[in-house]
Amino acid sequence: EHSSRLHKKITTRVDFPEVLDMTPFISHARNNVSKKKEYQGIPSNNKYVLFGVINHIGNLDAGHYTSYIRQHSDLWFHCNDHQILPASINQVLDSEGYLLFYHKQILEYDLIPKSNSL
Repeated sequence: EHSSRLHKKITTRVDFPEVLDMTPFISHARNNVSKKKEYQGIPSNNKYVLFGVINHIGNLDAGHYTSYIRQHSDLWFHCNDHQILPASINQVLDSEGYLLFYHKQILEYDLIPKSNSL
């Protein structure tokens, strides 16, 4: 929370998924591939996969940051200063995520060549 009289860290727990499906938040025109010529043949996969989590322990005045980072598909590590230890996805999802990092599960590329206009 932040006000002129009170400064304190918001400690409300927020659950976050390993796979985040953004389809409900993408415009209808983008997902309806039959109506938009430029998207024909391109999959409309809007899923993002968690690959990193930053955690903050402490309050607004003092604290400590740790992180979880995924290597390859299922190898997670907990990084705490000089100590790096193996971690499970359950430990990651049970952590107090401060910053979450996702990447797109399937990359889409523009399959229609753009004309060069000079």
